Amino acid sequence: MKIAYFDMFSGVSGDMILGALVSCGVPEELLRETVAALGLPEVEITARRSESHGIASVKVEVQAGSPGHHHHHHHEEHHHRGLSEIRRMIGESSLGPEVKELATAIFTRLGEAEAAVHGVELEKVHFHEVGAVDSIVDIVGAAAGLVSLNIGRYYAGAFRVGTGFIEFSHGRLALPAPATLKLIEGCPMERTGVPSELTTPTGAAIVSTLVKKGDYEPTKALTFYATGYGQGSRVLNDRPNQLRLMLGEEGRGPGQCPGTLVLECNIDDMNPQYFDHLMERLFSAGAYEVFFVPIQMKKNRPGIQLQVLTDEEKLDTLAGIILTESTTIGLRYYKVHRITLERSQETVDTPWGKIGVKVVVLPGGGKRAKPEFEDLRKAAKSSGLPLVEIAGRVEALLNKS
Repeated sequence: MKIAYFDMFSGVSGDMILGALVSCGVPEELLRETVAALGLPEVEITARRSESHGIASVKVEVQAGSPGHHHHHHHEEHHHRGLSEIRRMIGESSLGPEVKELATAIFTRLGEAEAAVHGVELEKVHFHEVGAVDSIVDIVGAAAGLVSLNIGRYYAGAFRVGTGFIEFSHGRLALPAPATLKLIEGCPMERTGVPSELTTPTGAAIVSTLVKKGDYEPTKALTFYATGYGQGSRVLNDRPNQLRLMLGEEGRGPGQCPGTLVLECNIDDMNPQYFDHLMERLFSAGAYEVFFVPIQMKKNRPGIQLQVLTDEEKLDTLAGIILTESTTIGLRYYKVHRITLERSQETVDTPWGKIGVKVVVLPGGGKRAKPEFEDLRKAAKSSGLPLVEIAGRVEALLNKS
């Protein structure tokens, strides 16, 4: 699966995302076509090579109005647009359906944050900075660029935020801006002490729409093949003011299993006959392992701890089964690291018929084979020999081969 990773070591803004996309190979012409599709009058987008602290990057700028009139983020006269107007602009454009859907989702998320901060209904939010031409181009251009890359999943590091104050249309606001904080609730955040706005509401809206809550600071192995740097507008003394965007694929080192979770809960009031059905449902839904551990619970009541091993994509499905097929009223889950041996399935001919064999490759390169129990049991029944004898004879044959 193709993935993208936002490394926000100096925060994130809309223009930084556009610059990083161009740096990663998204054609500048695609951004111009996106602007044209929106029908925004007298708007021009340019990308130029830049650098910060010796690191090459791309700086994207929006020019709107008369020639030479540049829109700089957070410093222009803003046209106030409501969410319905922006949705209509996107919906009536000639943009592709995926771009429209993503851009609308980002604007809606941003509008919901602004509504919560100001205590008003969503449709009554005055978008101020978001309604400005450059912010519209940032969001829709980012959607177009990301869709063109055919990204299947997004990851990100922690949001970096600055300190101090900034002048907005609402007045003087403490950093990080209230809308930014609302957008990144539940996501990892680091206060840097840099006296500047590092993460903007537009940048936070784009990233937080794309990245699921569990995909920040990933522990799984990822393989990257392209890296781009998007340049911000401000000069920072202690770091490059850049966003690093890395493109790659979900990968893993030898034996490492990405995205493994343990789901568990304690049960002390369920009919024991139901446990077999619960286990069968969980295995059928894709659990790697399901097991029951005897425990002593409060008031010294005997109980059972259910533990399920699975990958994180199946969390919702398996949690739903546990909550509906057992009497528990809650469960917990956490990430674990798992190492497995490379394995394959083979079939060998024996005097007692065909026997399935699981073959694993050991760390040193050697192999170990083990016959499948159900096939051994069938062979024992058909031959009339004891199961233990059949197992011994088959294992002896495997050791000779």
